[in-house]
Amino acid sequence: MQSIECDSTIKNVALDTLFLIVLQAAVVIALGKFIHLGLRRHNLPSATSQILAGIIVGSLGLHDMIVHVDVANAEDTYGGYVSEARIFYMFYVGLEADVAALWNDIRRATIFTYASVATCLLLAAFVSGGMYGSMMHTPVRSPELLAAVLMLSIADTASVDVSRMASEMRLTATPSGRLVVATAIATSIICIVGEGVFSCMKLASTRILDYSAPQRLGLGILSLVKVGVAVLLLQPVVAFINRRNAGRHRVGNWELVLLLAAVHFIGNFPQRVGFDGMPVSLLLGLAFPREGPVARSIMDALEYPLHAVVLPFYFGAMGMRLNFSAMSGAILVPAILLTLLGLIGKCAGTMGAARFLKIPATDALRFGVLLNIKGHVNMIDMNLASSEGIWAEQALMAMVVGSMISTIIAGPVFAVVFRKEKEAYECSRQALEDMTPDQELRMLACVHGPHGSPGMLSLLELLASKPREQPAIHVIHFFDVSRKNAAPRQYHRRVQDSEHKLMDRRKEATTQVNWAVDVFTCATGLVMRQVDAGDRGSAANAKTVRRWTEDVRPGILLLPYHKEQHYDGTMVCRREERRHLNVKVLERAPCTAAILADRPFRRCGTSLQLPTKISTSTEAAGNQQGDEKVTIHIAAVFLGGPDDREAVALACRLAKNDSVRLTFVRFVLCENTREHDRVATTSPDIDGEVSVVVQDPDEECVSAFHREYVAKERAAYAEKAVTGPMDVVEALRGMAGAFALVVAGRGGRQPAELVVGLEGWTECAEVGPIGEILASDPSLEMGSVLVVQQKTAPSFHLDLPEPAPAPAT
Repeated sequence: MQSIECDSTIKNVALDTLFLIVLQAAVVIALGKFIHLGLRRHNLPSATSQILAGIIVGSLGLHDMIVHVDVANAEDTYGGYVSEARIFYMFYVGLEADVAALWNDIRRATIFTYASVATCLLLAAFVSGGMYGSMMHTPVRSPELLAAVLMLSIADTASVDVSRMASEMRLTATPSGRLVVATAIATSIICIVGEGVFSCMKLASTRILDYSAPQRLGLGILSLVKVGVAVLLLQPVVAFINRRNAGRHRVGNWELVLLLAAVHFIGNFPQRVGFDGMPVSLLLGLAFPREGPVARSIMDALEYPLHAVVLPFYFGAMGMRLNFSAMSGAILVPAILLTLLGLIGKCAGTMGAARFLKIPATDALRFGVLLNIKGHVNMIDMNLASSEGIWAEQALMAMVVGSMISTIIAGPVFAVVFRKEKEAYECSRQALEDMTPDQELRMLACVHGPHGSPGMLSLLELLASKPREQPAIHVIHFFDVSRKNAAPRQYHRRVQDSEHKLMDRRKEATTQVNWAVDVFTCATGLVMRQVDAGDRGSAANAKTVRRWTEDVRPGILLLPYHKEQHYDGTMVCRREERRHLNVKVLERAPCTAAILADRPFRRCGTSLQLPTKISTSTEAAGNQQGDEKVTIHIAAVFLGGPDDREAVALACRLAKNDSVRLTFVRFVLCENTREHDRVATTSPDIDGEVSVVVQDPDEECVSAFHREYVAKERAAYAEKAVTGPMDVVEALRGMAGAFALVVAGRGGRQPAELVVGLEGWTECAEVGPIGEILASDPSLEMGSVLVVQQKTAPSFHLDLPEPAPAPAT
């Protein structure tokens, strides 16, 4: 660990300091967990408990008992460890960041950033003269120095603290959480750049790390060039390591150590010349390739140490900086004043931005409080202010107290935002038919092994018509815990393979799913994140799906059918537990849910097994005289009802893909064929008022499809007149060979005259009669079937009792 070299008075106390750090970290982690047992029921983030634990540990006087040498300030003890924690955690944040989702909010985040920073800068410049007596040495070298440092201190935001709290509260998948995190990171980068520019000006004449201001400017430019070269080399180096470990779940231990050492070395380029390395580490994480075993290895290696050890000590160190023996009104008053100034500046800026963006004022006030979190970032400004002789010693302690106050205040606000977002998601309708096809769609999919993974991944690719704007897609893989080699092995349990590099390593089911995910990620440009979970029965799996649904907050949840296609075309049930899982999830699904009956052995035409860019089906060759881009023909079956309308909305999203040709197939009774042409009309009543005839939702769905797709030649429309359920069955079976995918509604709310008598085909209630007829067809010409259900339950809580499987109707 690199320690602070500027004006350090620590000599030959490395062992004492290391023992102190280890002891305090252990006590803070244990005490923080104990305090959080009482606070987590109020939805407060663990950072609040860890800061309180740090205050308690700091008051024990362990520092004076262990380190028997005079230390200038607490920064000398904790500064190096805090800076290293920020480098690795911001690299982890950048690697975990959903770049596409953040890019979709770039306009709002930019407006909030500029508004909050501008108001804080103006407010700090206005009040800097009044802060002269309490915050500066006398005589002061230049009043401009005070104004500049005060502006940076009030405008800054602790991006590490905000990112950690938002991630822990599962807000990074919500629009509000993404906006706050993006604004915090942008604000922190602006202030870091401002601090670096200010330290290189002639006003800042103090030599930092034995470099004068002009020398630091040149070295800073040189470090930026080094970082640029490292980022350019990142892609080919990671690609080379991925090729070396092709077919493996993770890379070797020595490769992992070299990669983490490179991250540490590159992130410290700016810090060696006195600048902050946080933006560099964040850039490394954002530029790091997400596919392949390298990214999985680094994520797995960093996740537990950061969340369990590094971050608790990071927040605890904030409380341990507090010196109770020096507390007085001369410290508390400036601390409260600085906190109030930050709140006023941030809230004023966010409310102005919210008024422009038409966001509720209450949300803007909450955002302002969250963006006022200071954390450890003010310690950076403290070093500069102390070296330049701007602030008195009591002002440094006031900054510590103000940072803790702003961070603790943010805890309850995060809890309010969490409850608000949770209620909004659970109470909203979450229907695809209410969304435009171009609107952002978050997706969560489940797979049970490598057999059904290609079909599910191919469907996800078709649903994401714009890969650059598609948020990260999460794929839950339920591996068989009863098999010895099914689960991914952790580093401390894994024995290095002694086989040759060219030997077959794709033995584990998880690794085979990794292989499929990597192929689709490289071919499509989508970001797919695989989550490995043990298959421990329908009840435990349903809880896993619920937990990840709350984390991801998807617009659609995709599940595999419990039957798999045999090579002769028949559908075979492998495990009955999978059927029970589908029933449990469908009964409490908080969003649109769909079950995919994959048929990979389709004999004619395209099957959903390969990315569209590398598909080599004969169907694509047969369409060369028409549209050469069309390789997949999809049908949307429509009888009526909310589930069928949801199926049509999902099919319309698929039609946005250039490689898809959609056909809308509607079933109507022969005597009612002409009646379906009705439209909404207006007629004056006796009093001269105009009365509006409300159109049937099914008719409105058909009319909208005609207007947006058929009239613009983006899809085809076919109407099948039937006299009863047997005609429906014959028409459905006649689709074999024509379509690679058939999308249908689950049913249960369809017109009775079309489905009465089909109960005999309803062997599996989770797909309904129409889905069962299509999915159970033994023909090798029948394509895959996607059965869609619109949201039916108002909530999806973890504490709800497990529902029993629905009886077959």
